[in-house]
Amino acid sequence: SMNRKQITMELVRSMVDKFVKSTTREISIDFIQKVVCDYFDMPLELLKSKTRKREIVQARQLSMYFSKQLTKNSLASIGQQCGNKDHATVLHACRTVNNLKETDKRFKTYVEDLQKRLTLA
Repeated sequence: SMNRKQITMELVRSMVDKFVKSTTREISIDFIQKVVCDYFDMPLELLKSKTRKREIVQARQLSMYFSKQLTKNSLASIGQQCGNKDHATVLHACRTVNNLKETDKRFKTYVEDLQKRLTLA
């Protein structure tokens, strides 16, 4: 026994919880956007802008996709933080990313690279 405390399942659980919680931090949408912007060498304002230029749209869609995958935020709040888009836009972004990563080798590389950067952070 540690410090004369009876080792119970409860004690073990609470210690494991403390340890696990301190090592896995909740990834934020802001963090995802920053990583995506760094990766594509693009200012955040551009990512959140209204522009429909393909490379910017794709970067924006990737940040929405990872926000849905890696955070507990609702589609509406992800859209809100990605340049005031609605939840349907976020859903469309996720579908588009899923399609593109299956059909476009270059895009698949983007997804894999970003996945690594975001999950090893």
